Amino acid sequence: MTASIDDTITVWIATHRWPPIDWLFIGLGWIEKLGAVWIVLAIGVSLASRLGWKRSILFGAYVGVVTFVADSVTFGIKDLVLRARPFVTHPQIHPLYVVHSSSFPAGHAATAFAGATLLSWLARRWTPAFVALACAIGFSRVYVGDHYVGDVIGGAFVGGVVGLAALLVMQIFGAGRRLAAAAGTGSRP
Repeated sequence: MTASIDDTITVWIATHRWPPIDWLFIGLGWIEKLGAVWIVLAIGVSLASRLGWKRSILFGAYVGVVTFVADSVTFGIKDLVLRARPFVTHPQIHPLYVVHSSSFPAGHAATAFAGATLLSWLARRWTPAFVALACAIGFSRVYVGDHYVGDVIGGAFVGGVVGLAALLVMQIFGAGRRLAAAAGTGSRP
């Protein structure tokens, strides 16, 4: 059996770790549990945008709901696809921690990109930082041996779609315009 590009890249990354930075990639997985980092960032960015405590907490809660939805969608897809984790398929990969669901798509990547989408809407100038953090979280999933690169790309797509849908919901209910006005950033699409 020939290895796919996805297999080859994933195995190479997961077997060429540099132990002094293992903690970083393990930590990125922990701070991303159900989008926790995005909830904290949403509240912080909202407060920095002078939305006040009430709106900041509400936006943080909304980000929490959206990242939970993104994660739930990935679990629905995982139940249909049933792709084995790379450490199961490739015994040379020794995961830095073990998870037991199927592999495609990556839930951490989905929650990361959903969160990055929402925060980028509120603080556009910080978009590169939000996307970089989401990419680092996605990469961490391959580094620790839990996901294939394709899983991360699939998760990022799911998260982006869920994030855009959440922004559309905000616009439909007028919340987007009210938040943008309160932040002094004008109307957002």
